[in-house]
Amino acid sequence: MAISTADAFDDSRLTAVERENQSRWKLTWPELKLLFIASTGFFIDAYDLFNINLVVVILNYVVNGKLSGTIANAPLQGGVLKAAANIGCVVGQIGFGLAGDVFGRKAIYGIEMMVTTVATIIIIAGPLSLGPGLFTYITIFRTLMGIGIGGDYPMSASVVADRANLRRRGTMVTFIFAMQGWGSLVGGVIFIILLAIYKKGVHEHGHTGQLNSVWRIYTGLIIIPGIITIVQRLMMVESTRMKGVQAVREDPSLIAKGQVSGVKLNHNGEKIDDTGEKGSDAGVDQEATTPVPGGRLAATKAARAAAWRDAREYFSEWRHLKILIGTTMSWFLLDLIFYGISLNQSIFISALGLASSKDPWEFLWQQGVANVIIAVGGFLPGYYFTLFTIEYLGRKKIQIMGLVMNGIIFAVMAGKYTALKANPSGLIACFIFLQFFFNFGANATTFVIPAEVFPTRVRGFSHGLSAACGKCGAIIASLAVAIMSTNVGPQNVLWLFCGVAIVCIPFTFLIPETKGRDADVIDLEERQAALGHHSEKL
Repeated sequence: MAISTADAFDDSRLTAVERENQSRWKLTWPELKLLFIASTGFFIDAYDLFNINLVVVILNYVVNGKLSGTIANAPLQGGVLKAAANIGCVVGQIGFGLAGDVFGRKAIYGIEMMVTTVATIIIIAGPLSLGPGLFTYITIFRTLMGIGIGGDYPMSASVVADRANLRRRGTMVTFIFAMQGWGSLVGGVIFIILLAIYKKGVHEHGHTGQLNSVWRIYTGLIIIPGIITIVQRLMMVESTRMKGVQAVREDPSLIAKGQVSGVKLNHNGEKIDDTGEKGSDAGVDQEATTPVPGGRLAATKAARAAAWRDAREYFSEWRHLKILIGTTMSWFLLDLIFYGISLNQSIFISALGLASSKDPWEFLWQQGVANVIIAVGGFLPGYYFTLFTIEYLGRKKIQIMGLVMNGIIFAVMAGKYTALKANPSGLIACFIFLQFFFNFGANATTFVIPAEVFPTRVRGFSHGLSAACGKCGAIIASLAVAIMSTNVGPQNVLWLFCGVAIVCIPFTFLIPETKGRDADVIDLEERQAALGHHSEKL
C-alpha cells in the first residue's frame, strides 16, 4: 500500500520529537509539548487515585460519625471503596493497551481521559443523602474512573517511548510518571486549603455537614485540567514507529527489506539515523519507508488480525515471555506494598499517633498536613533522583536498590514500632524515606522498563498487562490492609511488607537492562532471522 511522503509524515511539529538529535537536557518545543500532554494525565491520575485516602476519612465521619481511615464497622467496604479505582485500572490498562497496539495511539489517545473526566463529574454529582448507599455509589463510579486512569498508563508510556530519543528516553518516560508526585502533593495542599476555608463552619460552629461540600469540591477540581488535556491529546499525530508497525501489518514484505519506519539497519546490523550516525533514535529514512496513516479506527480486518497475532507470536517465545514475567511480577509485588502504604496511609498515621485529635476538623487537618509533609519530603524528591540518574545508573540498579532500602525501612518501622509511636518525628522520617526509595526505586522503574523493553508493536499490551498486574497487587493491598491492620495489627502488616519487598528482587533479574536498548531494532533482527534474512544482507 503506497503512501506518499507528504501524506505519510504529518507536518505537525510534534513529529520533530522523533527526528531531533540533540543533547540529553536540551529539550525542543515539540518535546516539551509532548511531555506536557502526557504528564498532565499522570498529575490527574495521581490526584484521583490518592485523594480517596483523605476522602474516606471525611465520608467515614459524615456518614458514620467516626474519625478513622477505616470505614466504621466495615473495613472490607472501606477497602473496596479504596480499591475501586484500581479495579477499573486493570480493565483500562489491558483494554486501552491492546487498543493502542491494534488501532494506533492517535485513534485511542484522549478517550481514556474522557472516561476519567466523565466519571469524576458523576461522582461529585452523587446523592446528597449521607447514608451507606453513598459508599456504594462512589465505589461504582470510581471503578469507571479507574478504567480511564488505567488506560493512561500504557497510552502515555507508549506515546512518549515511541517518539523519544534513546539517549533521553528513560528521562522523558520518568518525567511523565513523576507528575504523580505533584498530583499527590497538590491534592494534599488543596485538601488543607479547603479545610481552612471551611474551618469557621466546621470547627467553630460545629456544622460538620459542610464536610460533604469539602470532599465534592476536592474531588471535582481536577476536571479543569482534564478537559484541557483531552483537547490536546485528540490533536496529536501518530508516531513514526507506530506508522511503521501499521505499514508492516499491511505489507509484511517490509520486514525482509528492512524498510520499517523508525528502524533502519546498516550492513553491520546497527541502527542508524538519516545522517548515518550510529545509535541515534532521531532520524528516519523517509524514502525507504512505506508507512500508513496513523490513527485510523477503520484499520483493515487483516491489519487488526495481525495486531492480535503480533502479541501471540511474540510471547510464544520464552526469551520474550520471561521478560513479561519479570515486568508483571515485579510490578505486582511492588504495588502490594506501595499502595498498601499509600492508600492506607491515614490508617498508619492514626495508628502511630500522628493524627489523634478527637475534633473532626483538627483530625482532618492533621491527616492533610501529614500527607503533604510525606509528599514533599519523600514522594517528589524520589521521582527526581530517578529522573536525573536513570540514564547513568540504569533501570535495574535503581529498582534493586530501591527494593532493598524499602525492605530495610519496613523492618525498622516494624521492629521499632512501639518506639516510633512515642516519637512522631522518627515516624515521619521513616515514611519520608520509605516514599523516597519507592520513587527513587521500583515505583518509577516498574513503569519505565515495560515502556522500553518491548517493541512498538506489542508495547501497549505489554505495558498495560504489566501495569494491570501491579493494580491487582494494589487491589489486594486495598482490601487486605484495612482488615489485617484491624485483626493482626499494623506492626505485623509492616513485617509482611518487608518480606514482599525482598521477594520482588529476583524477578528484576529476568529483565534486561533497557538503558540504550532499542527493542524495535532487536525485534526487526529477530523477525528477519526467522524469515531467513539477516541484516548484513541488506
